[in-house]
Amino acid sequence: MVARSAVESAVLDRLDRQILQGLRLAPRVPFARLAAVLGVSEQTVARRYQRMRTGGLLRVFGQANPERLPDTTFWALRIYCRPGTATTTAQALARRTDTSWVTIGAGGVELSCAVQVAQDRDGRDGGLLHHLPRAANVLSLSAHQVLHRFVGRGETDWIAGDDQLGADQRELLLDGADPGVRASADQRPGAGDDARVEPGDRALLAALAADGRAGYAALATATGWTQRKVALRLSALIAAGAVYFDTEVAATLMGFRAAANLWLTVAPADLAVVGARIADHRQLVWAAAVTGIATIAATALCRDAEELYRYLTTEVAAIPEIRTCETVPVRNRVKHAVSLVDGGVLGGPVI
Repeated sequence: MVARSAVESAVLDRLDRQILQGLRLAPRVPFARLAAVLGVSEQTVARRYQRMRTGGLLRVFGQANPERLPDTTFWALRIYCRPGTATTTAQALARRTDTSWVTIGAGGVELSCAVQVAQDRDGRDGGLLHHLPRAANVLSLSAHQVLHRFVGRGETDWIAGDDQLGADQRELLLDGADPGVRASADQRPGAGDDARVEPGDRALLAALAADGRAGYAALATATGWTQRKVALRLSALIAAGAVYFDTEVAATLMGFRAAANLWLTVAPADLAVVGARIADHRQLVWAAAVTGIATIAATALCRDAEELYRYLTTEVAAIPEIRTCETVPVRNRVKHAVSLVDGGVLGGPVI
């Protein structure tokens, strides 16, 4: 766990927020390029990045793209626990490598998480969906398969607020950048780009989960490969869309203290239209079409309850195709995409 003094001293100014946004756009961008875009020295960018990283505010990570994994589906789970067992259950879920975004709802009995489910050779779903209903602490389980993602693993502007990078700065940051520099979750494979994550890539992925900005020398040490082999393999996986890079940010420590999971009921005929509209909502960090009565699941992030209220009563309310909206406030986040969370601080990755 990061020392509390490190957290308390992590006051973000305009430059910090612009560095964060730059890394959201291009997680592996060289500090020299980012510094040139921001008009500061490379040493300044590197020093501030290390302060935010060691303070538990930020992690850049690389991960296998679940949408490109064979025989794998992505699910959003709502788990209702026996009173007094939610924290223990959430921590157990967070330590699994197939889960992400583990949260405890405001009532203290509902958990939510995302989970990757791989089918076995007989086509049967295994893992968490098979074992959870039998767990003694679980009273009920609602599983919703993710069908299409509208928002998430892409650029978001909520980090920077009024200090966002300008259009010219974004263009300079990304112009001519290698695909491996960019946030590549939405990259589609090109012709002949058929590389897939294999069991032999496990050490490479573990190293990227720990540090998505690790250089080829560090990755070579972690894998036992040559730097050339690392570079070629990583380039192939990125080009195929099999691996992507992103950032995790301790939003609570940055002043965003009102998070909520939203379950929206939308008729099938309106899903695409509603999804396109909410994709422009800056308050949403993730949204997808899912199976179940509530056909869209989303996560909203606001500074306080009043801002969340304004969002629900203005932007959400302005979409007539949304029939109902169930709002479940998040009391505690236990895990981000790969990192455990303790007191709002990003801890170690689960690899």
